Order: sequence, then structure tokens, then C-alpha cells
Amino acid sequence: MKTIFLSALLVSFSLLSACVYKPTIQQGNILEQSEVNKIRPGMTKGQISFVLGNPALNTNLNDDTWYYLYYMVPSKGERREKRLILHFDGEILQSMEGTIKPETEE
Repeated sequence: MKTIFLSALLVSFSLLSACVYKPTIQQGNILEQSEVNKIRPGMTKGQISFVLGNPALNTNLNDDTWYYLYYMVPSKGERREKRLILHFDGEILQSMEGTIKPETEE
């Protein structure tokens, strides 16, 4: 009887250890292509903040560079990363770089 109880207990622990929940982790600004398409050189910091929100990373060392970073580690599947780096001259957007950029209309 004791052996059956220990066996059942061992099987129960084995099954419970296989049921580990791994949550999806998201961090940063969610960057939608439709929103990024609205960004153009010559826009002001206020206009860009209205469209994209505040940057995820904004250093005090250089207020003329804004970093919009996003990454997601899903519970299943591939990790996703997006970054958009905006370079300003004072209040005016001069250039941008990153893995997501505005699509040009043709």
C-alpha cells in the first residue's frame, strides 16, 4: 500500500512539473507600421510624441536622439525586436534609422 502511495505521489509531481506556465514578455513601445508611416523628416518632437508616444529610452546626455525600442519574447515562437532611432537638430527631426522605418509610397 505504501509503495502504491509513493508511486502515485511521484507520478503526480512528475505531471505537475511538466505544467510550467511561461508568460509572454513585452517591453518597450509597441511600434505599428501604420503609425511609423506617419513620421517624416521635418516634424517636431511634439508631433512625433503625439503619433508614437514618448520614447522608451531617452538619455540626458543627448536629447537630440530618441530611441523607440520594442521586444517580445512569446511563450512559444521566435523573439521579436523592433527599433526606431530618431535624430533631431533641436526640435526638428533630421533622420531616422532602425529595423522599422516609414514605408515610401510609390
